Amino acid sequence: MAEPNKASNKRQRKVKTPRQPRQKQGHLLVWITLIIIAIPCVIVGYVLLTSMEEQNEPVVGVRFDSGDLNPKIEQSQLDQIQQELSGIGGVESVTDNLKSATLRIHLNMADDADRGTVEAAMTQARDIVNSILPFDTYFTNTENGKNYDIEIDSYNWIVDDSHPQDGQIYFKLTKTGAGNEVVDVISEPKDPDLVSEIVRQ
Repeated sequence: MAEPNKASNKRQRKVKTPRQPRQKQGHLLVWITLIIIAIPCVIVGYVLLTSMEEQNEPVVGVRFDSGDLNPKIEQSQLDQIQQELSGIGGVESVTDNLKSATLRIHLNMADDADRGTVEAAMTQARDIVNSILPFDTYFTNTENGKNYDIEIDSYNWIVDDSHPQDGQIYFKLTKTGAGNEVVDVISEPKDPDLVSEIVRQ
C-alpha cells in the first residue's frame, strides 16, 4: 500500500507576515516638550550671561549738553565763597559742595542764635554768592542751555540726640535754573492749623 503523501499529511503552515511596528508618539511628545522648555531657558541664560559680563561697567549717561553749565563754576570761585561765608557773624562752620550741577551751602550757626540771626545769615550768604557768581548768569537757564541750581541752608542745629526739634531754627533758600528763588522755614509748619489738628488726633 502506497504511503500517503507527506505533503498532504502535513499541516499547511500559515506564513505570518511581520506586522509593521506602530510609530510610538511618546518620543515625539518628549522632544516637543524639551524644545518648548529649552527656548525660554536659552533666552534667560543669554540675558544672565550678558548682564554678568556688563556688571562691572558703569551706566554712563550725559545729563548736560555742550551748551549747558556755561559759564562753568571754578574751584577758585568756590574757595572765595567759602572764605567770605566764614566771616558771617555767628557762623560756627561753613560747608559748600558742587555736585550734580547743584551748589549746596550749609551755614551752621551757634546753638543760641535766634530766628533773626539765622535768617540774616542766609540772606548775607545769598548776597556773597551773588557777588561772586551772579544768579542771573550762573543759576538761571538761557535759550542756549541749562545752568546750575543753588541751595543755601542756615540753621542753629541739626536735630539729633542732643538737639531736640523744639527750638530748632532752619531756613533754606532754593533757586533752580528754571525757577525763582524760594525761601522755606523748614523748622516751621506751612499750615499750623493742620498740624495742630493732626496732633490732636
